[in-house]
Amino acid sequence: MKMIPMHMYKLKDRSVFWVLAGILLLFAACEPKMEEYYEVPGWLKGNAWEVLEARGDCSMFLEAIEAAGFRDVIQGRGIITVLAPDDAAFGAYLNSRGLSAPAELPLEELKELIGFHLVYYSFDQQRFADYRPDGMTNEEEISDPGLYYKFRTKSDPGTEVRMDYTVPVNETPPALTIFHKERFLPVLSGNLFKSKGIDAGSNYRYFFPGKAFPEGLNDFNFMNAAVKDYALVADNGYVYIIDEVLELAESIYETIDQKEQYSQFLGLYDRFADYQFSPDLTEDYGGGDSLHLFYHLGLPKIASMWSYNGEGFLPDYADLATLTRMANNVFAPNNAALNQFFTTFWGDHYNSFSDIPFVAARYLLENHVYEGDVIFPEEIEKGEVSTRYGNVIRFDTEAAVDKALSANGTFYGINEVVVPRMFESVTAPLFQQAPYSMFLQMLDHVNGVQPLMTDNLSFSFFLPSNSMLQERTTVNGKTLLYQNLNPNRYGQQTVMIEGDDEPWVPMSFSVMNGLVNNHIASRVMTEKAGYKVFKTQNSFQYLLLMDDESLYSSFVFNNYPDQPATIEKIDDYYNGTSYALTGSSAIALSQDYALFKDQIRYNTPPELAVFKQLLDAGGLSNTSPAYNFLQGERFIVFAPSEEAVYRDLGNLPSMLPEFLSRYMKLYFVSINESGLSDYPFAGAGIEGSVKTFAYGSDGQRIPLELIDQGDELQIVDPKGNVHKVISIFPKIYSDGCVYLIDGMFESDDQ
Repeated sequence: MKMIPMHMYKLKDRSVFWVLAGILLLFAACEPKMEEYYEVPGWLKGNAWEVLEARGDCSMFLEAIEAAGFRDVIQGRGIITVLAPDDAAFGAYLNSRGLSAPAELPLEELKELIGFHLVYYSFDQQRFADYRPDGMTNEEEISDPGLYYKFRTKSDPGTEVRMDYTVPVNETPPALTIFHKERFLPVLSGNLFKSKGIDAGSNYRYFFPGKAFPEGLNDFNFMNAAVKDYALVADNGYVYIIDEVLELAESIYETIDQKEQYSQFLGLYDRFADYQFSPDLTEDYGGGDSLHLFYHLGLPKIASMWSYNGEGFLPDYADLATLTRMANNVFAPNNAALNQFFTTFWGDHYNSFSDIPFVAARYLLENHVYEGDVIFPEEIEKGEVSTRYGNVIRFDTEAAVDKALSANGTFYGINEVVVPRMFESVTAPLFQQAPYSMFLQMLDHVNGVQPLMTDNLSFSFFLPSNSMLQERTTVNGKTLLYQNLNPNRYGQQTVMIEGDDEPWVPMSFSVMNGLVNNHIASRVMTEKAGYKVFKTQNSFQYLLLMDDESLYSSFVFNNYPDQPATIEKIDDYYNGTSYALTGSSAIALSQDYALFKDQIRYNTPPELAVFKQLLDAGGLSNTSPAYNFLQGERFIVFAPSEEAVYRDLGNLPSMLPEFLSRYMKLYFVSINESGLSDYPFAGAGIEGSVKTFAYGSDGQRIPLELIDQGDELQIVDPKGNVHKVISIFPKIYSDGCVYLIDGMFESDDQ
C-alpha cells in the first residue's frame, strides 16, 4: 500500500515551512537561519530540469522523473539537490532488471527509487563533505568533519499492514497500518573516514565490493554511486552527475526482514514491538485508515528510517544533528548461531526464546546493537565499539556473510553470538535460570547489572528465588508481588509492594535498591572458625554466614534467628561466586528498617533488658523525642551484658538520674564524629580513638579506644580498663548497631 509522499508534516504551505524551520534552527542551533544556510546559488543557470536537459546525457533519468511525478519538484517548486545517473548508468540499471525503459518499473517502486535521488534543500560539495547542522563561522575550529553523513530524501516507503501481537493474551491481535517516514541517504566522504581514523578505501569496499573510493577529503560517494560531476549550479539548488543508480536503502529492520537466516534474531527483537497511533498523520495522510508508527521499546529503533522521532522538545524533522549523524548498527547472529547459543545457555531452563524474560532478552539484543556514530569493520576489529554497559563488541568481520549500509545505519550478519559480559559474571544465573526472574527485574530496575560486570572486585552474590521473594519475604513489614499485566508487551512487568492506602503499589527505587544491594557482598570483614561476616553493597549492612551454610541478614538475625537461609553454590565466575538461597521457611536478605531507639523501648531484645533499665533510670528514653541526643546520627552502642551489669553495678558512684543521664552516653559512639565508614569487626583493621556522645568537664566528647586484636575487638574506657566485645555479630538497625561487651565503663568525669 502506497500513499501521498510525506514532504513535511502539516506544513503544506512552503512559506509557512520556511518561517517555522528558520525559527526551529535558530532555537536548536543558536545562530544560522535555515534559509541562509540552504541558500540558492546567486548565479542562475536554469532549474535542475533545464540543467540536466541541456547536458543531453541524462535523458533516461529525466524520463524516470517525469514518470514518477517529480518533474514539478525539480523544475523549481522548492529547493532541491538532484543526484542524476547519466544514461550509461541508468541503462545499465534497467538492463540488470531486464527492462528497457524507466516506465516499465512498477510506479510505486519508481517513485521510491527516483525520490531517493532527490535530496531536500541545497547542498554544494563542501556542505555534503562536511555537513554542519548548527552552521559554521570562519573562526570556528572544525571538529569531526564528515560524521553528519545522512541526508533526507523524497523517497517515501509508503505504508504496510502489521499484526500487533503485543496485545494481552486474551485479545485478538489487530491489523495496524504502519506509516514509514522518508529515507535518509548516506553520503560517505573522505572527511568521515579521517575523523574516525580508519582507512577509507577498504572500509568503503567492505559494503560496496569492487567500488573505488575518491582520494580527496571533500570528495565522496553517494552510497554505491561515485560522483562524476560535482555541484552543478541550478537556480533551485545543485545537480550531481553520478555513475550508478543508487541502491535503494531500506531500514536495518527491513534489510534483516528480507533474509530468512536472521528470523530468530528479528523475532526476538519484535518481542519489544511498539505501535504508536499518530492522530496528526492519520488526519493528514490516513485516507480513512488509522496510521501508526512502528518502533521497539527499550531498544534502538532499528525499524525507523529516522534516528530522531520527536523524543525531545523539537519536532521530528527539526533535530538535524541527531537525524544526520546518529546511526543504528546491528550485528545480527544468524539462526544457527542463535539457536546454538540458546541450547547451550538456556536449553536446560526454557523451552523457547519466547519464554525468556524480557530483561534477559533485552541484554542479549543490546549486545548486538550499537546506537551512535556509523560503525565500519576496522573499528570492530580494533575493539573500539562498546555497548552502553561497556561490553566490547568483537567478531570476525571477514566472516560476516551479509552486510549492508542501510538508510538508518549498518547491518552485519554474523555466524556467532557476541556473548554479553553479564552472562559470564556473577549475574549469569539471573539471566539464565527462571527461578530468579523477579530478582533480575529488580537488579535491572536499579541499574545494578553493570557494576557487577567489573573484574576489579570479587563478589559473593546470594540469589533469592521468585517464591522466596513473593511468599515469605517482607520489606519493612510489607510483602512483595511480581506483577505481569501483559506477558506479550515489554514494560508491563513490575515489582509491587503492599501499599499503605491501597493493596499494591510499585516498589520505590530506594527500597528496591536497598533489598537488591543487601544480596551483594564485595568484602569479607572477618572470618573465624564457624562464621564469616560479609560487607554488602549497602552502607553499614552486613551478612553473617554460620558454618558455611546458614546466612543471616540484619533483619533475619534480629527477628528470625531460627530461620536463616541456607546457601548452595551455583558456580564460580571471573569476578566471584553466585549462591542460591534455599530453605522452605527462609526469607530473602532484608535489612532491618527498625530504629534502635524504638526497639529498645517497645521491643527490647532480652539481652538488652538490664541495659535498658539503666537508660530508663537516666531518663534517656523519656526525652521528646526519646533519645534526643541521637537524632540525625548514626551510632554504635557498646552495651554491657546482663552479667557485666550485675557484676559491676556496685562500682558506680551514683544511681541518681542526673548522673546516669551523663554516664550512659559513654556507651554510644558517634559514627560521623569518629570518622568510621564501617562498623568494626575483629580482623577488619578498624581501630583507634572513637568519640562518644558523653561530654567531659572540658566540653569535649569523651573518647574510647577501639583495638582490633585480630581474633577479637577490645574497648578501652577513659580509665584505661580493657573490655572485650563478646558479640559475634551486632544487632544492626536502621540508625545504628549494638555490640555486647563484658564490662561497664569508668570515667574520670563520673
